[in-house]
Amino acid sequence: MTQQPLRGVTSLRFNQDQSCFCCAMETGVRIYNVEPLMEKGHLDHEQVGSMGLVEMLHRSNLLALVGGGSSPKFSEISVIGLSVSPCLAADGL
Repeated sequence: MTQQPLRGVTSLRFNQDQSCFCCAMETGVRIYNVEPLMEKGHLDHEQVGSMGLVEMLHRSNLLALVGGGSSPKFSEISVIGLSVSPCLAADGL
């Protein structure tokens, strides 16, 4: 029997104007628009590992990441600044 990946949410943070929120999870990062509620992009576990915290700067493509969870790719004591690809930042994200 294969083990299913953990999908636990470790952090959920809104941006400054509360138009988007970022979800740090055991399986990576998900970014959502609030109105209408829809996923705007994601970073998979293979790209970033499990995340402890993620923050978006306004509605930009700039993210701050902190490793965490069961299999972090980045240190839990470091903040990683990331400018995500235009594909992830599509539709004004």
